[in-house]
Amino acid sequence: MSLHPQAKNYVQWMIKNNIPPLSTLSPQDARVWDAKVTDLLTKKSQWSGKIENMSVPAPGPHGAIQVRIYAPSRSASHLLLYFHGGGWVLGNLDAVDYPCRLLATGTGRVVVSVDYRLAPENKFPAAVEDCYNVSRWVAENAAKIGALKEKMAVCGDSAGGNLAAAVSLMAKDRHEPPIASQILIYPITDLTDSAYMNYPDDSSPALTRADMNWFIGHYIARNDELRDQYASPISRSDLTGLPSALLITAEYDILTKQCKAYADRLREAGVHVSLAHYPGLVHGFFTLPDVFDDAHDAVNQIAKELSNVR
Repeated sequence: MSLHPQAKNYVQWMIKNNIPPLSTLSPQDARVWDAKVTDLLTKKSQWSGKIENMSVPAPGPHGAIQVRIYAPSRSASHLLLYFHGGGWVLGNLDAVDYPCRLLATGTGRVVVSVDYRLAPENKFPAAVEDCYNVSRWVAENAAKIGALKEKMAVCGDSAGGNLAAAVSLMAKDRHEPPIASQILIYPITDLTDSAYMNYPDDSSPALTRADMNWFIGHYIARNDELRDQYASPISRSDLTGLPSALLITAEYDILTKQCKAYADRLREAGVHVSLAHYPGLVHGFFTLPDVFDDAHDAVNQIAKELSNVR
């Protein structure tokens, strides 16, 4: 279908407000613009649940990892870890505060949002290791934050979806923590993907070829890392035994082809896979619920998926 009216309005708003292309900015300036856009397009909302900021200890010299915990009720519930997007370069806890509230309310789970280290200051695999370490710590200390470690799920959008997929691989390889489900929202699964090299920008106006090259260039230090299974999960030869997966995709997104390819690989390995595709929408719609009505539908899809996790 043609570009959804809300997606068209979003793209026009970006043009009207002279939002500069990522490829023209330094990482520091890009973070300022990214935070500004998110703030302008997100309404301030009330929430009846509990929110707590916490420091999670991490091995090595890098210090603690900051997390934000959303508890929708006083009774213990299962865990949902959330890794924000932003191409491993942008984003923070505040950028996904509203989506995390919606997820906590919609799923009834305790949501733990992770403020992992960003590139280029901290290149691959810093972000993956941070997300894995938080996942392991949260599973071991679930009772301390009023949660149950059984049926734990990992979730993320874009680069955060990449991290959720990578953490699922790491957990299998390192035999902990037990992850029951992975929710991958238009994830980056293949850093060597040649399909997007000639992808027309008007078919992915919210994430262009230049954007992808900018992100990957800041995240990866060496070319051989592009095929590392924790950077490009689709390069993994054996995907058997991984958690069930829900993949959420948008029609006008440069990543949709590789998302579907990863879904196919998971199915071939015997992993249960669900796919929720949104015609007419663009990359990034999930984290802007005040702009895209279907972001709320996607939360419902996630809640439905997690309610069936065994």
